[in-house]
Amino acid sequence: MNAALLLALAGITYASRAVSLVFMPSPPPRLERFLNRVPAPLFASLAAVSVIDSSGNFVPPAVLLAAAGALIMSPRRSLLAALLGGLAGYALGEIVF
Repeated sequence: MNAALLLALAGITYASRAVSLVFMPSPPPRLERFLNRVPAPLFASLAAVSVIDSSGNFVPPAVLLAAAGALIMSPRRSLLAALLGGLAGYALGEIVF
């Protein structure tokens, strides 16, 4: 995966979320409370699946650093911050390893 593809995927992800926030109506309060609790467990499950390959081994170090970078930035509760953290981790992994 090259940097241009990674940036394109990040842009598409961020743009789709931004568009949905602008054009979708606000959910009912009860549903909104539920949805506010979903990102952390969802991220944890996606991260777990993304750091282990099909043979049960860890993925390359650049991917591990990308997951770590996104995890470090996730408390900010900003998709853009998590994407930038993952991008920085991946870039560092490509440079170092």
